[in-house]
Amino acid sequence: MKFHPSKCKILAVSPRSSLTYSSSYQYYLGNSPLDYVDCEKDLGVDVTPKLCWNEHCERIYSKACQQLGIVKRNGHIITDSRRRRALYLSLVRSQFENCSIVWRPSTLTMQNKLESLQKRAIKWIFCEENQSYSTEEYLSKCRSINILPLALKFDLNDLIFLHKVLTGCAPITLPHYLSYYDGNSRLRSTHLDSLSLVSSITPRSGLGTTRTTNPFSKSFFYRSHLLWNSLPLELREIQSAVTFKSKISKHLWKSTILEDGDESFDPT
Repeated sequence: MKFHPSKCKILAVSPRSSLTYSSSYQYYLGNSPLDYVDCEKDLGVDVTPKLCWNEHCERIYSKACQQLGIVKRNGHIITDSRRRRALYLSLVRSQFENCSIVWRPSTLTMQNKLESLQKRAIKWIFCEENQSYSTEEYLSKCRSINILPLALKFDLNDLIFLHKVLTGCAPITLPHYLSYYDGNSRLRSTHLDSLSLVSSITPRSGLGTTRTTNPFSKSFFYRSHLLWNSLPLELREIQSAVTFKSKISKHLWKSTILEDGDESFDPT
């Protein structure tokens, strides 16, 4: 297999820009020098040297806004909420599904930005575009049509994939720094059990440390092992992938606190 030099780029994963390496290290493909870049798309995900996913989030947010606009213009004659829901999930919400375990937003600002798009879509589904939703009303509307808020959807995707890794359904293994709790702890009391995951690496903290300078704290395995440990033991004991997904969805819905106190909704 031969690679085309113009389609091959170099991206150095480092706190510094990739362009700073161009004067010191030059790579060639045959006789053709390869260019350094500060952002490159790989399998649909925009990768940057600092492993910060804001550029990717901005791009898919813009694309999702365009798709939502197309859906609104061409689906205005549809008034049934079920059909509008299907259009939103297939054409708009799907933009946030690809590789979300890699790029999910790590800042509250970006999370709120993506969530605001879904809030606009929910208003369109219910033909209430001129109304204003409080947080409780938004969650209630989401529950009524079984659409998880994006923040919880990202959590669901993380947990489902981690469960596949732990049960051997995914062709990868846990990284070396994660292992099951063996019962030894320096703390006098701990809430960990035999199915809890512990990390031998602790993210850096202190003055000057941010999500940008310390992407490890927001990496998939580290953040998902914290989510995993927060689950009840009976959920972590489930081996079936289908049953796990169903139970976790219900668990995430229960975690949303609604003022209306509606506990009769069954997300299945």
